[in-house]
Amino acid sequence: MRKSVLLFTLIFTILTLTSCTQRSTDETSVNGSVTIETYASVSTQTTSSETETAPVYSTIETSDSESAVTTTPDSGSTTTAVADSEASSDYTITDYEATMYAVYSVNVRQLPDADSERIGHLDKGDSVSVTGIVSNGWYRIEFKGGEYFVNGRYLSDVYEEDEETTTTAATTTVTTAITTITTTISTVTSATTTAASDEDVEIDDEVDVDEIVSQLGTSSYTALNYSTVKAVWFAYLDIDTMLAGATEAEFAESISEAFAYVVSLGCNTVYVHVRAFGDAYYYSDYYPFTSAYSGTVGDKPSYDPLEIMITEAHKLGLSFHAWVNPMRTTTKKNFESMSSSYTLKQWYSSGSTNGTYLVYDSDTGYYWLSPAYSAVRELICAGIAEIVSNYDVDGIHIDDYFYPTTDESFDALAFSVSGSNDLDQWRRDTVSQLVKEIYSTVKSCNSSVLFGVSPQGNLSNNLNKLYADVELWCSTTGYIDYIVPQIYYGYSGSLPFDTTAVQWEELVTSSSVQLICGIAAYKVGTTTEWSSGSMLSKQTDYISALSGYSGCAYYRYSSLVASSSDTLLSGEIASLIKSLANY
Repeated sequence: MRKSVLLFTLIFTILTLTSCTQRSTDETSVNGSVTIETYASVSTQTTSSETETAPVYSTIETSDSESAVTTTPDSGSTTTAVADSEASSDYTITDYEATMYAVYSVNVRQLPDADSERIGHLDKGDSVSVTGIVSNGWYRIEFKGGEYFVNGRYLSDVYEEDEETTTTAATTTVTTAITTITTTISTVTSATTTAASDEDVEIDDEVDVDEIVSQLGTSSYTALNYSTVKAVWFAYLDIDTMLAGATEAEFAESISEAFAYVVSLGCNTVYVHVRAFGDAYYYSDYYPFTSAYSGTVGDKPSYDPLEIMITEAHKLGLSFHAWVNPMRTTTKKNFESMSSSYTLKQWYSSGSTNGTYLVYDSDTGYYWLSPAYSAVRELICAGIAEIVSNYDVDGIHIDDYFYPTTDESFDALAFSVSGSNDLDQWRRDTVSQLVKEIYSTVKSCNSSVLFGVSPQGNLSNNLNKLYADVELWCSTTGYIDYIVPQIYYGYSGSLPFDTTAVQWEELVTSSSVQLICGIAAYKVGTTTEWSSGSMLSKQTDYISALSGYSGCAYYRYSSLVASSSDTLLSGEIASLIKSLANY
């Protein structure tokens, strides 16, 4: 009888997966924020005074809303204000001409929202003509004879060479400790797969953190951290430009200059991407080396970039937090060229784990790990332990990439055997279990190292879209040491910066959790409100006056570096330096 029930469940899951043509949730914007939007149509004036019909899109409780704008700092450009009488805030499109390139495969949509009709897609490396910038982080592009929209985080103004498709030989020498842990993960994988066939999979089993730590060892390093945090994010996009084809001396010089600039701003902490797509910017036995170095996954340099980055940071007195995306992995193409020595590749190649442990999301073009399975969480925790045990990091940092979708098919089998009848709460509990196990792993390896999360500023999105129960983590010990909400907003719209900042201050009730405000440096100059020349300093000063905050963090490094001709950003930086000096 139990096998019959499982068979029915599997058939239902397969039918659900094959009938699902697109995600029911939202794509992330440049800052990883999710938006929910309504649409209509409005007549707008173009520069030639001709009337055209443009889409109207207005946010409802968005994570990144701006007020309507009718002018731009650049008098030579035109901003189209879009409005809706029932909307709480409005977006704008600023005319912009540029050629850009797809960083990864990405869908092209009728309107600037992931729920909008899919028109087609761009492959990695495809060039497009950009005709406008949307204030929610999307771009308007020319496509198939019309103008449509692409999520801005998947476009770059720099062409990135496509990766070679040849499979590299497995050259990693696996130590006895790593072999033991890998064997344990494989054993759990096999046991879970067998249990699933008997409808007995134990998805809520706790990860044996003590076993992981006993195999990888602990660290005696005393972490460097500050009571008042002034941080800068270094995303993989910042690191990749320094790492691509660089010699050891070249990379060390580039990262040293970047860190020195951060110190000159008055900052004392860096959150640096060390794993963005199931890869590693360091020597790892669990994840292949990033393709950013040579264009081929697993092809690593003769030097260890993470070791260099930590050394250069500590020389300057910077606290170094290793930033990891635990659930997002990579594309089909990268998996095909990945060595089979990695657990991720083994799961990709297995019919029983590809679709359960590792789930493809067509809207992002990536495979994502499902935290419902203890084997998955064990791999994630082992990767965290590897960093804390082997490197003198001061913290482990993760952001808002939890569940990529609200689609029920993502983890249908695991949920069907969980015994729960509330999918949303079950997912929240699953994510919380992962967060708690990462925290335990970090502390078991080195109790002085901090663990922090940077969720979206939108509390509703965290809870109902990403299934991140931030209120639990901020009120209960044993989950996180600090939290950095991405309060990437202006002062108007449905989520004003100041109002949202106070909401977060009220949410953090545990005395053991530091609250740090994430501020959107990348937004400077994107709208009239963000073109005052003092937005960064204004928001920093506001946060410094709130007793519940322990600092600010700015996204991201490249957005804080002004060219000689960028007088707006130069003015922002000058004001920010003064504010940070007084914080």
